[in-house]
Amino acid sequence: MPLFNRSQEPVLPGHLPLPTGPYAVGYQDIMTPGDPTSGVYVRVYYPSIHPVNETINMSELWPVWADDDYLVGFVKFMQIMLEKWPSWAPRGEFMYFDQMKVIAPMMHIGCKQVFKLLNGTVHCPILKGVQISTEKKWPLIVFSHGLGCNRFAYSRICTDLASHGFIVAATEHRDGSSSLSSYFTEDKKKTWIPHRKLSDQDKEYAARNQQLQQRCSEMQRTLDLMINLSSDTTEVLNILEDSDDLSMFEDQIDHSEPVAAGHSFGGATTLLTLHKESRFKIGLVLDGWLFPLKEEIFNPTQPIVFINTESFLNRNNISKMREFLTHPEDRRMVFIKGSVHQNHIDAPLIFKSVAVKKIIGMHSETDAGVVLDINNKLMIHFIASRLNLGIDPSLELFLTHHESVIIEATDKETDVEKTATADQ
Repeated sequence: MPLFNRSQEPVLPGHLPLPTGPYAVGYQDIMTPGDPTSGVYVRVYYPSIHPVNETINMSELWPVWADDDYLVGFVKFMQIMLEKWPSWAPRGEFMYFDQMKVIAPMMHIGCKQVFKLLNGTVHCPILKGVQISTEKKWPLIVFSHGLGCNRFAYSRICTDLASHGFIVAATEHRDGSSSLSSYFTEDKKKTWIPHRKLSDQDKEYAARNQQLQQRCSEMQRTLDLMINLSSDTTEVLNILEDSDDLSMFEDQIDHSEPVAAGHSFGGATTLLTLHKESRFKIGLVLDGWLFPLKEEIFNPTQPIVFINTESFLNRNNISKMREFLTHPEDRRMVFIKGSVHQNHIDAPLIFKSVAVKKIIGMHSETDAGVVLDINNKLMIHFIASRLNLGIDPSLELFLTHHESVIIEATDKETDVEKTATADQ
């Protein structure tokens, strides 16, 4: 065949890794009416009617990972962190911290161009508005992001879970803890919510606990939203301009045993939400930052797993986690060796340069993709075992293969805990 007649393979845009489950993942962004104390903003990830291998053939439906406004929001959050580094955050993995602090006031200048120069335009391999699979009703997970993040910052986790047969509703918190968010007023004017910078006059615990209370309410309202989406009698209004048909979710969401999950600040949000909202039946806490609830006295009764990275350790935080390790048959805590706090977010998969990742605290000894694969399969394993969903033998095999980097906490202090500092 002549060279000029040969078919050319399509050139895919830059993207996060494809999901590992059997389903291609659909998504919809939903914002309900009301201000941040009454409405909710969420990205819903779900198993679609398409097999996962069709994902690459529908790249025109992939969203950009973050638009320009959010990229600037992330950098401004970093500027706030560098200006006054919080006592609870580890600094060991940040090379050239002092140099970064000097240039912090100028970091937002040209940050969009620098991000795209380093990484190109990054997409999430999820399909906007495609039909949900109607094989069965799908179990529900409500996900809470960490400080300075957003509904899409954990796309790898949420997409992977959805590809294995879950509906994941990732809330974007609008209490000032995200890097940036927004809402629409009654006259349809878009109002931006920047990250809240704590002043020297702010009492940190009081401020974070206040945010925590609103975050819990947002998780409860997200659960209400998902229950309403599943109902054929309750109409849900999506005020976003590019909204898709929401009727596909009718009778497709199994909300009988919903799961609450979250990372860092979202981990604290998950724990307190379990206490406040008995409709949630399981909790997944990823590297939980428990400072915002350290003075709260409560004891949730649901099964809980704590999945921790190795670098995000201090004795006060771990001691607080251990208070919840009652009922050993329903509680579990593990550490992933060679991992850092930011392994749970998408960014370490986006930045390819090891030098850049070391500078911004995202480099881990264990490969970032492997860390997330272990994390996601630990999440699925815990949910499946508690909801009697059946556990895929290949999942068990994967976890067994990586058991050398999975450290199970017992009633005695582990080696990684012994290295924890006494900060916070």
